[in-house]
Amino acid sequence: MSGVRDIRVERPEGERSALLREPAGSAHPGPRPVVMLLHGAGGTAKLAMGNTGWAEIADREGLLLVYPEGTRRDPAAPPMFLQNPQAWNDGSGRGHTARTGVDDVGFLGAVMDQVVSSHQGDPSRLYLAGFSNGAAMAFRAGAALAGRVAAIGPVAGHCWVTPAPSTIPVPALMIYGGVDPLNPVAGAAVKTPWGIVEYHPPVRESFDRWRAFNGCDGEPAANTPTPGVLELRATGCAAGAEVKSLIVEDLGHHWPGGPRLLPPWIAGPASSRLDGAAVLWDFFRTHRLD
Repeated sequence: MSGVRDIRVERPEGERSALLREPAGSAHPGPRPVVMLLHGAGGTAKLAMGNTGWAEIADREGLLLVYPEGTRRDPAAPPMFLQNPQAWNDGSGRGHTARTGVDDVGFLGAVMDQVVSSHQGDPSRLYLAGFSNGAAMAFRAGAALAGRVAAIGPVAGHCWVTPAPSTIPVPALMIYGGVDPLNPVAGAAVKTPWGIVEYHPPVRESFDRWRAFNGCDGEPAANTPTPGVLELRATGCAAGAEVKSLIVEDLGHHWPGGPRLLPPWIAGPASSRLDGAAVLWDFFRTHRLD
């Protein structure tokens, strides 16, 4: 059977934690690939573990799955979606994480160190994915930890940072919902579940920022690999600097292939057209650090 354990690290903001899920069986001795999943704003590590669909893949492929916890405005109170949401300091300048300057990049790097040193994680195969605010954090940490992260997979989130071009490519596969009211494909002012109205840029802006970060200077190529899914692929990239974006036409603000956690009037429809975990792992597995 698979096992789940706590990872704890001391940080300037206090003790931080993550859940580590080890694969079932002993068919895959270490060092093992590591996939780190970042929950969205208002979420938790346990919620991300339950709704992103990675368990079967992890047991089959021998993956270590890591689910870090964000921070909340009142750390003495339990996390609650509306009243005390957990979040990441994603570079957007929003929320308590920006006001207090939480070093989430440092936290995620410390968790990676512990997984590699104490749990047989493979330092050449560290992958970072996230949903919504967690996706935005995956962009920020992926840029800051270039040379340590082998690839990133942001889902339904914007790249708020504008990283300088990197000499070390960080491949990225981004996934967006075509009818996502909280992260609209074309960009718009949106009202968050917390009643805040803020502008969310077009998803193409995130794609273009990561193209520039990876030194891709060709005209992007578009195609439809599966009915109802539009793919945009960067060209003119240095070796290993793959950048792709998928837009799932009938997906709202939900994990692709996962359950609907928010009502449609807030987050739009769920969709089973794409299995987000399977698509991301197919992408991740083709990339590793030298």
